[in-house]
This record gives sequence, C-alpha cells and structure tokens, in this order.
Amino acid sequence: MVIQSLFVITLVIGVFYLIMTSLNKGALEFVEANKSTKQKLKVDESKTQKVEVKESKVKKDKAKTIKKLSNELEEIKKKAEDVKEKVKKKKKKKKKNMRRD
Repeated sequence: MVIQSLFVITLVIGVFYLIMTSLNKGALEFVEANKSTKQKLKVDESKTQKVEVKESKVKKDKAKTIKKLSNELEEIKKKAEDVKEKVKKKKKKKKKNMRRD
C-alpha cells in the first residue's frame, strides 16, 4: 500500500514537471518571437538639446527649508528619546514600589 502511494506521488510529480517544462518552453518561444518584432529606437544626438539647470532663488529657499526641517526633526527625535527614558525610569520605580508592598 505504501509503495503504491509513493509510486502515485512520484508519477503525479513527474507529470506536473513535464507540464511545467512544456509551458516554460512555450513561453520562452513566445518571448523570442516577440523580440524580433520590436523596433529599436535610435536617438539622433545632433537633434537633442542640452538643458543646463541654473541655481535659482527657489532652489536656495528649498534647501534652506529642508535644512531647517531636518534640524527640527533631529530636535524632536532627541526629545522623544528623553521622554522614552523618563517613562522607562517611572516604570522601574513603579515595579520597585509594587515589590515592596
């Protein structure tokens, strides 16, 4: 009985493997067939334009704002860490007081 069930299991696995490989081959053939039909785009370098980005007042303002916000964020993180430490200390004190009672 056990040998028959193992044989059936291996047979089912083999069938699924054959189906999977045949589907995979078909998919690869489909991709290869579609590759040949795609056209490659050629870019003419002489017709393209180069755009130079100049630093403007808006960019400077953005940089200042970003720097200001990042500094504020750092301050908030420090305050949050301080509060977290205070909460831990209070929890430790409560545990000590509960043990004494």
